[in-house]
Amino acid sequence: MPKHNEAVMPSLDVKEPLGIAPGVLAKRDIVKTSTWCPNPKPDIEFDQWCDPLNPKTIIYKDVLKAASAIKEEYPYTPLVKSRYCKQFGLDLHYKFEIFHRTGSFNERGALYSLMMLSDEQKKNGVITASLGNWAMALAYQGYKLNIPIMVVLPVHTLLSTVEKCEDFGATVVLNGVNLAESKRHAFVMAEQNGRTYINGYDHPHVIAASGTIGLEILEQLPQADAILVPVGGGGLIAGIAAVVKHLNPQSLIYGIEPDKCCSFFKAMENEEPYQTAIGRSVAETLGVPTAGCNAFHTAKSLIDKMVLVDDDWIARAILHLVENEKMVAEGAGATSLSALLAVPDVLPELKGKSIVCVITGGNIDQIILPRCLERAKAVEGRLIKLTVTLPADSMNLQLKVLSMIANVGCNVLWCDVEHAWLLENDFRTIYFNLIIETFSLEHSCTLKRVMERLFPNICDFLEEPFSPIPICACFPKRFP
Repeated sequence: MPKHNEAVMPSLDVKEPLGIAPGVLAKRDIVKTSTWCPNPKPDIEFDQWCDPLNPKTIIYKDVLKAASAIKEEYPYTPLVKSRYCKQFGLDLHYKFEIFHRTGSFNERGALYSLMMLSDEQKKNGVITASLGNWAMALAYQGYKLNIPIMVVLPVHTLLSTVEKCEDFGATVVLNGVNLAESKRHAFVMAEQNGRTYINGYDHPHVIAASGTIGLEILEQLPQADAILVPVGGGGLIAGIAAVVKHLNPQSLIYGIEPDKCCSFFKAMENEEPYQTAIGRSVAETLGVPTAGCNAFHTAKSLIDKMVLVDDDWIARAILHLVENEKMVAEGAGATSLSALLAVPDVLPELKGKSIVCVITGGNIDQIILPRCLERAKAVEGRLIKLTVTLPADSMNLQLKVLSMIANVGCNVLWCDVEHAWLLENDFRTIYFNLIIETFSLEHSCTLKRVMERLFPNICDFLEEPFSPIPICACFPKRFP
């Protein structure tokens, strides 16, 4: 594993753009245009702190300065040992970042980046684009520091997120169907009203503050063999990796990313960030279309493995935390744990090792949470659907079906009687639909065998829980 070069970037304690050679800004400020256009336009989205042509490397001493600045406001968050280490075959720990006022690790970066603004920038205010957590964190810290905050959110953002931002005094603008569109609109508004734009996953001060989590982990668990980090734009893993690889190069850094929004994984494959198509995922706040240039430049040589995970495994991680660890995490927050629940096992090299999963946030919507729990149980074969085709006058047979399900030790969560549809031209048939909860896939298979033997040819099970789990659910890849 290559050593990190501490001479790459000057300290981040100054309040001016760093690492930009004289004249670069003037050149970068002009977009190439065709010859017939007489008036080239400036790049409205140019961010001097996040310039792809001049990326900045965050190093260990930058994280130390961030830690010193925010330590009074943010004492260590808990590192908790799992109750299920034996079942995982690991010495498993969770670094919980869910207890902050706004429910995510983003408060560290929000506070530090606002503290580092000049007096004039604080007076004029800050604007940002976000998928939710960063917006709430910046709004909260702006409220505490009396700095005007404006946040631009995609139009499909949850109402609860909008309300929380407004409760902290932020001005909320809904614009764009994804983060890229919201970000562009934010830059347009920043140009109009003189506000400072702060990138929530790639600003150097945000990355440095995120790295304080790595400092805490190594103080709380010096023997950590591997740290699993959820990845969106890459700022969190970049900050943690900069610290961990400096203090303990033997510790492995694994990035865990949803396969529906994998811009950082694609950047690692392509050796540079580029815009990636984003799908809807249960880990929605990781849906960053382009990996951060500073984050990528900092972390690219420090990450030992990137793993893509399917939404089903993220749902299973949410369920495990609720049922077994008695903690509620959002999809993005539980993504790190999901890699350990994938089938087949994609991280066999970690067996018996001391592992830390960073649980980055707990802001899961009250509508999404029960859906995730149901989906996870279905994936594990603990929630199954059964339709029994019966004669219309079959009340006794319906009771017999229910009695047999109870005898096998299963729980009927829902049942409904559906009459044959008109096109079927059968007035003497009903469909007895049930959703049944079991203890395990083996228990479900037992129920299936019993029902099909006692009620032959009339039981129709939804086969998904009984089907083999596809081996492509996760896609691990090593990078040199």
